[in-house]
Amino acid sequence: MDMEDKQKRSCLQGCLGTFARGLGLITFLLVLFIGGYLLLRGAGAFLIVADELTQAKAIVVLSGGDESRMREALELYNKEYGNVIILTETGRELENLDVLHSFDMRIQLMNNGVPSGNILITDIQVGSTVDEAIAVKELLTNRQYNSAIIVTDPYHTKRASIIFRDVFDESPIKLSIRPVTDSWFNSRTWFLSLRGWQYTVLEYLKLAGYMLGVQES
Repeated sequence: MDMEDKQKRSCLQGCLGTFARGLGLITFLLVLFIGGYLLLRGAGAFLIVADELTQAKAIVVLSGGDESRMREALELYNKEYGNVIILTETGRELENLDVLHSFDMRIQLMNNGVPSGNILITDIQVGSTVDEAIAVKELLTNRQYNSAIIVTDPYHTKRASIIFRDVFDESPIKLSIRPVTDSWFNSRTWFLSLRGWQYTVLEYLKLAGYMLGVQES
C-alpha cells in the first residue's frame, strides 16, 4: 500500500470517527430532550386528578384562581350534575371595592340563571385548602347532602383530593374531584411559561408541606 492510499484510508477513518462522535452526541441530546420532556410532562400530570363525573347533590367551587372555576361549576350546574353551587367564604374583598368576592361570585351566578336559593356560601371563613375542606364538610353535613363535586384548577386537584379525602375520611359523603376543563394549565405545556413553573413548583412545595404536617399559610 503506497503513501497516497494510506493517507486516503486515514482520512476516511478520521471522517467516520468524526461522524460517529457527532451521531453519538446527537443521539445523546435527543435522548436527553425526550427524557426531560417526559419527566416534565409527568411532573405536570402527577398534579392532576380527574374523577369520573357523576351527578351529585352539590358543586363546590374552591377559592383562588380566576373565574374559570366558577364557569366550570356553572357548566356542570347547567348540565344538571348538581342542584346547588357552594362557594367558600375567604373574607376577601374586590380590589378598590367594599364588596366581598363571594358576594360578587353569587351575583354573577344569579345573572347566569342560577336561583339565589341554589347558591350557598360556607359559614366558616377559610384561608387554606384545609380550611375549605372543613368548612365544606360542615355545610354538607348540616344540609344532609350525600355527595359533592369539588371544582378547582388542574394543578390544585392532587392536593385538594388528598386534603378533602383526609378531612372526609370517616364521612359517608361521596366526593369527586373535577379539574377546570378550559384551564391554562396543561401537563404537556406548563413548562413553556414562567407562570407554569411558578404554579407547579409552588404546588409541589405546598403538597410536600401538607404531607410533612406544615400548616399552609
